[in-house]
Amino acid sequence: MAEQTTEIRKDSVALDDFIHRHKKNEIPVIYDKICEGCMVPRYTIHNWIRGLARIPELHKCKIEEIFGETIFDKLETCEK
Repeated sequence: MAEQTTEIRKDSVALDDFIHRHKKNEIPVIYDKICEGCMVPRYTIHNWIRGLARIPELHKCKIEEIFGETIFDKLETCEK
C-alpha cells in the first residue's frame, strides 16, 4: 500500500511541476489539451495533481505524447 501511495505522489508531483513550469495564462490551455487528449473531465486532472487518484499508465503516455517531452518516469507501457 505504501509503495502504491509513493508512486501516486511521485506522478502527481511530476505533473504538477510540469504544469506550473509554464506561465499562468498557459495553464488553462494545458488543462484543455490534457482533457481533450485523454478524454477526461477537468476535475480528474485536479485529482491527479492532488494525488487523490492514480494517473493511468496510458494517460501518462498520452500526456507525454501531447507535449513532446518526458514528464514521468518511463515504464514499459510507454515504450514502443
